[in-house]
Amino acid sequence: MAESAVSFFVEKLGNFILQEASIFGEVEGQIKLLRNELEWMRLFLRDADLKRIYDERIKVWVNQIRNAIHDAEDVIDEFILNVDHRERRLNTLKFLKCLPTCVGFIDKFPFIHELDSRVKDINGMIGAIMANRSKYGLEVSSSSSATDRDRVVVHEKRPPVVEESDVVGIEDGIGELKQMLMNEETRRSVVSIVGMGGLGKTTLAKNVYNQRDVQGHFDCKAWVYVSQEFKAREILLDIAHHVMPHKKTRKLKGMEEARLGEELCKYLKGIEEEEKEKKYLVVMDDVWSNDVWSRLCSYFPEVENGSKVLITTRNKEIALRATSQAFIYELPLMNEAKSWQLFLKKALQGRTSTATHTLTSELEELGKEIVRKCKGLPLAIMVLGGMLSTKEKTKASWEKVLASIDWHLDQGPESCMGILALSYNDLPYYLKSCFLYCGIFPEDSNIDASKLIRLWLAEGFIQRRGKERLEDIAEDYLHELIDRSLIQVAERRVDGGVTSCRMHDLLRDLAVSKAKDARLFEVHENMDFTFHISIPRLVIHQNPINNDISQCLHNSKLRSLISFSGSMWVRNWGYLQQHIKLLTGNE
Repeated sequence: MAESAVSFFVEKLGNFILQEASIFGEVEGQIKLLRNELEWMRLFLRDADLKRIYDERIKVWVNQIRNAIHDAEDVIDEFILNVDHRERRLNTLKFLKCLPTCVGFIDKFPFIHELDSRVKDINGMIGAIMANRSKYGLEVSSSSSATDRDRVVVHEKRPPVVEESDVVGIEDGIGELKQMLMNEETRRSVVSIVGMGGLGKTTLAKNVYNQRDVQGHFDCKAWVYVSQEFKAREILLDIAHHVMPHKKTRKLKGMEEARLGEELCKYLKGIEEEEKEKKYLVVMDDVWSNDVWSRLCSYFPEVENGSKVLITTRNKEIALRATSQAFIYELPLMNEAKSWQLFLKKALQGRTSTATHTLTSELEELGKEIVRKCKGLPLAIMVLGGMLSTKEKTKASWEKVLASIDWHLDQGPESCMGILALSYNDLPYYLKSCFLYCGIFPEDSNIDASKLIRLWLAEGFIQRRGKERLEDIAEDYLHELIDRSLIQVAERRVDGGVTSCRMHDLLRDLAVSKAKDARLFEVHENMDFTFHISIPRLVIHQNPINNDISQCLHNSKLRSLISFSGSMWVRNWGYLQQHIKLLTGNE
C-alpha cells in the first residue's frame, strides 16, 4: 500500500517542477533527486508490502518510507501554501500601487531557501532508509514489471449479477422465515435470525424482505441498520421516513426521541385522521445490545393485525429477550455441498455454478480443500472465491493460495478474519488504499458510490491509466472490489451502475485495523482523545468535545478530517479551513 502513496507523490513532484518556474538552481536539483530516489524506491515497495506481513524488520522499513513520504509531501504543500498566501497579499498591494512588480519574485527567496534545506534533509533520510535495506540484510527485490496480481487492467463492462450469495444455502431459511412472518397469529410479534458474523443473516433477511408476497402482506415496511453505534432517535426517524407519508415526516426532524416515538406509534395505530391500524413489518438488522429492543419496543404498538418486527443478531440472548422461542431462526453453517456450490459461483464468475467440468481434477481437489478451511462460513467462501476468480486456473496458483490460508489461520483463532486478511493482502497495490478507505464510514451505513469515488480522487488513490478519465478508472476499482466480495452493492441504477454500496462489519473491522496499522487513518467516536501526530487522516463519527478543536490538532500532521457530525464544521470552520487540506462530512 505504501507504493500507491509513493506513486501519487512522484506524479505530484513532476507537476510541481513544471508549475513552479521560480524553483531553480540547487533546490530544483534536490527536488529532482528526491523524485529519482522515489522512482527507485517504488520498484522495491511492491515486493516489500507483501513481505512486511511475515517479517517485522521489513514492516519497520516500509513504515519509515511511508513517514518520509508524508514529511516530503508536507514540505511541498507548505511551500505552495506559503507562496500562495504571500502572492495574494502582494497582489493586493500591487493593485493599490504600493509595491513594484519585481518585489513578488524576490519575496519568494526565503521560502525557496527553506524548501532547499528541508528537501536536503529528506533526501538524506531516504538515503539512510534505503541503505538500511543492505545494512540489515532485508531481502526485498525490485520489480520492473507488474505481476498478474498487481497489473492494472481495464475491466470489461458486464451486466450486473445477482448480488452476494444469491440464494445458495439459504433456501430452507427463506421458506421458514416467510412462514413465521406471514402466519395467522394476530398479535404483534418479533422474529429473530441468529448466527455468527459472516453467516449470511442480512442476506437471508433481505431476500425474505424483498419477496413479492411478503411485500404485499403488510401495509407498510421499514428496513433499518442498527449496528454497535446504536442511536435510538436516528433509528426511529429512519423507520418513520419508510412508513409515513412525506408530508407527515417533515415535522419530525427536530423532535426528541420520546416525542418522535410517540408520533410513530400513533401513526401505526391509525389514531390520526381516523385511519385504520397499519399492518407493519420493521426489520432491525445487526442488533448488538439488549438495550435496543428494551428502548424501542414501546413505540411498536401491539396491534392485533399480524404486524411483525424482524431482528438479526449474533447474540441469542438478545433474541430470547425480544422473541418467543418459536420465532427464532438459528442460521446454520453451510454444509459441504452448499459451500462448494457457492465457491464455484464466485470462483467461476460468469459461468454456471454446476460447471465443475471447467476445473481439472487437481483444481477441484485443491478447491474443495480451500472450501473446507472456510468451515461453512459464507462470507469467507465468497471472499476467497472472489479472490480466486482473479487468479489463473493453474495448480501452482491455487496451491499458493492454500498455503497462504494455512499461514493466516496459524496467526490466531479467528479463522474468518485470517481468511479476510489473506484476501486483503492479495489485493493489487492500487486497490488497497481504496478498500481501506471504505472503513471511514460508520458501521452498517449505506455508502454513496459517487461520493466514495470523489473522496478516492481527492485523496490521490486513483492511478492514471493512459488517457482514461480518472472517474472511469475509479469506477473500475469499485467494480473490482465488488467482484472480490469485499464490498457489497446496496442499490443499483436502472442502467446497472452502482448507486450505493455497503461493507460487511467484519470487513470494516479489518479495514479500520489495517488502516491504523498502516497509519492511513484512525477512526474515533469524538475528539476527546489523543492520536499519533503523524496520522494523516482522522475520522470522527459523533459530536466533538466543546473545547477548541485547535487544542486537539495542535502540532499534528493531519491532512484530511472526515466528520459525520455537522456541528464540528459550524464551530471550527475558520481554523479547519486554514490547517486541513481535505475536509468532508455527512450529517
